Amino acid sequence: MRPRHPLLPLSLLLALGAAADAAAQQPSAARMVAEAARVEHSDPATTLRLTRQVLPMLGAPGSDSLRMRALVLRCWAAASDAPDSIAAWAEAGLADALRTGDGRAIASLRSCRGYAHLGANRFREAVVDYDSAEALARRLGAAEEQAQALVLRGELRYYRGEFNGAIADLGTAHRLFTAVRDTAQQRYALNAIANLYADSRVAQYDRALEYYRQVLASHQSAGNLRGIATSYYNLGSTLQRMGKLEEALAHFRRGLAMDRRRNDPAEVATDQRAIGEVLYKLGRPAEALPILDESLEYFRRAGDEEAVAHVRLTRGVTLRMLGRADEALADLEVARQRYASTDNRRFLEKVHEERAIAFAAAGGWRQAYEARTEQLALQRELSERGRQEQTSRLRVQFDAEKKEQENRALQRENDLRGQALAAGARVRRLQAAVLVLTAIVIAALALLVTRQLKASRRLRITSLTDELTRLPNRRHLLMVADEQVKSARAGATTFGVLALDVDHFKRINDRLGHDVGDAVLRKVAEVLQGSLRDGDHVGRTGGEEFVAVLPGAAAANAAEAAERVRRAVEQAAFGEIHPTLSVSVSVGATVWHPRDGSFAVTWKRADEQLYRAKAAGRNRVELDAAHS
Repeated sequence: MRPRHPLLPLSLLLALGAAADAAAQQPSAARMVAEAARVEHSDPATTLRLTRQVLPMLGAPGSDSLRMRALVLRCWAAASDAPDSIAAWAEAGLADALRTGDGRAIASLRSCRGYAHLGANRFREAVVDYDSAEALARRLGAAEEQAQALVLRGELRYYRGEFNGAIADLGTAHRLFTAVRDTAQQRYALNAIANLYADSRVAQYDRALEYYRQVLASHQSAGNLRGIATSYYNLGSTLQRMGKLEEALAHFRRGLAMDRRRNDPAEVATDQRAIGEVLYKLGRPAEALPILDESLEYFRRAGDEEAVAHVRLTRGVTLRMLGRADEALADLEVARQRYASTDNRRFLEKVHEERAIAFAAAGGWRQAYEARTEQLALQRELSERGRQEQTSRLRVQFDAEKKEQENRALQRENDLRGQALAAGARVRRLQAAVLVLTAIVIAALALLVTRQLKASRRLRITSLTDELTRLPNRRHLLMVADEQVKSARAGATTFGVLALDVDHFKRINDRLGHDVGDAVLRKVAEVLQGSLRDGDHVGRTGGEEFVAVLPGAAAANAAEAAERVRRAVEQAAFGEIHPTLSVSVSVGATVWHPRDGSFAVTWKRADEQLYRAKAAGRNRVELDAAHS
């Protein structure tokens, strides 16, 4: 009799089949993850697509390590290709990593979540995540994850003006990336160091050029055309600021060649305008004109009126240099109308100067006189503004030098006093003279004390003022707010609080440089001061964050002020800073209530509304109606 085999339960058969399918899928999944990692820096969109496809295949036992790698890759790819998803994917990945206990994945995903916090301007939360990721990676000996956290923390410190901490973090990150031979991240860290040295507050231009050239060489080795084009643009811009026009022109032309190979018409047109401007400054208008014609045609088709005005201005100068005054005046009039409508005074001053020259060349002496008069009026206004900015930059240096001079004077007077006392002890008969000398010394010391008190007052003012924007700083604003709390409690009144943040400020810094970012913050500060009431207080609390305190404002007043501020920034003329620039702010509004206890509670509530405004699409106002 043949032996009988017991029937296997259906559930067991299904489980065995699923395990077999999973085993068959593993090689394919591993190849997809490897490919996603290979193109992580050069093609983040492909990395994102591959990780989305592979993650559903990695749910079976034994695939945890591969799944963690895919989750990390997906989070960082989202940072470049789908930034709105990064926070959710970082949280989801962390939940999986904590479940499996994968320390390296936890460190990397915490850095990724910190990057998401940074994008939402939650700086404190970003620092907490970066610190945690760096400490965990250091304990694990995970050099790549440690360097990743350090380079991000270094950039954040740089944005906040903490240069010493920034260079320490970035330098360590670069050494670690070099040690693990991660060329792409090594290049990223080096470019961040170059950005810091190129900042006008640091002004180490030669070192910046050295590092930008190293980054360029690395991109060239990797065949990364976009990176090559960007490096040439960074080098050209730095050289142009240094006045090295021929070298700047050569780099802009190389960048143009790369952008043409990449088939990026917007970047090509921007490169062409930069090249045309350098050419006419070099006295070569005939070469500049056809290049500017191509740039103008693209921006006209694209409907970019601000870029059209900039090209028209450059082209008008070029035509005037070629002796074609009537055509030059036509271009300059288009530019004038645009700059007048946007109140772009810096470029208006240049347009009026060129119109005066062109009118004179065409025989229109009356029009030339009128244009020159307008130009001189704007020139005086801009010169005054420039002097104020220069005074702000030199204030700290001046105070330090003054303090050193006073210290030297005090030392000299002390020496004189000692000599006089010694002479008095030796020569009794000169006591009267010694007394006179002592009186002189005491008077000098009194004068020095008076000067010291004045210097202390100046230092106190400086300590309460933001150096970049000349607005009250965080400490000053908190003092004002505490006084408002006391006043509101005593009079049973209230006051409004606005939390404001410049939208996509990191993109402005990354794309256009930190000099442009600083100019944007100064311009925003100017607009805020002009759009609030007399008696309202606005200060810069860090980075691109501002807070306004509105005495006596109820909820409706706070909402009205917030919208007025938002609209004023949106309509302000930022094209004078950079031709492609437009800026907006998001605003959170609330009012103080006696149950708040302290200003910190009210400020936190305004911050929460700011985050709501960011999450709802930016360039908008959110009012905390529940507590108003």
